[in-house]
Order: sequence, then structure tokens, then C-alpha cells
Amino acid sequence: MTARVPGVGKSLARPVRKPSGAFVKPVLAGLLLCTAAADAVQASVSTPKHLINLDRPEIEAPDPLVERYLEAVDRGELQVFDQTLVRSMIVPARVEYVYDLFSRTTRIVVYSNLKAPIPVPGQPGCQILGVSALMEDGHITEVKSHIWMKP
Repeated sequence: MTARVPGVGKSLARPVRKPSGAFVKPVLAGLLLCTAAADAVQASVSTPKHLINLDRPEIEAPDPLVERYLEAVDRGELQVFDQTLVRSMIVPARVEYVYDLFSRTTRIVVYSNLKAPIPVPGQPGCQILGVSALMEDGHITEVKSHIWMKP
């Protein structure tokens, strides 16, 4: 469909066309093809074979793991803000098994509550109420503090 629009400074009218889908349709088709290609590539990435026996998963009993954790604490591996925590300061509360899908390894995280809160250095009004420790091969490799802020 064309319409007549008077030209600027001219007495003649010139035809004006409405925009058609001639440009939009190929662009949308290209975008859809790119999306489909990206999905096909992602679907073709091989996933390593699952190493856990799904019929009978092998999860260790938590008591020996907690004992290894406490042995690591006795060796001085549990440190928070340059302060070494000892066995008498903590109460183990939970053991978590974290299975990493990429490396196909199981990591163990032990959560402990502190018997007495520890103030956070340089932060008045903040206290450490608990810690979580990542265990690998019987050693603490990472420690996270669970901090509570006083209102």
C-alpha cells in the first residue's frame, strides 16, 4: 500500500511505502537458527559416566568423619580470623556430603556451633556463632564463619 505525502517545498506528492517484513523475517530466522545450533552443541557435549552406584550409594557413616574432623581440629587446622579454635570451643552439629558433578568426587563439610560466640575483629556488633569446614583426605581445606549481626 502506498500513500501520497506532499514533498517539502514542492507541490508534487511522492509515494511512501509501509515497512514490510522483508527485512525482519530473515533476521528472526537467523536468530532462531543460531539458538538451535547453540542448543545442539550443548546437547552434544559428553557427560562423564556416573561413578556412584545408584542402587547402593556409598556414604560413610558420619561418626568416623566427625572423629577425623576433630583430629584435624586438634592439629590446629581450624582457624578463624587468625585464631585457632580447639575441640573444647565447638560442638559438631551436621555433616554434609557434597558431590561435585565435574570432578566426580565427594567432599565433606562439617558444620559446628561455637559454645561461646567469638567477636569479629574490627566489627563491633558482629559475632561468630558457628563454622563450617570443608574436609578433603582428613584435612581441613576451607573454613567459613557463620556471623550474626546484633540489631
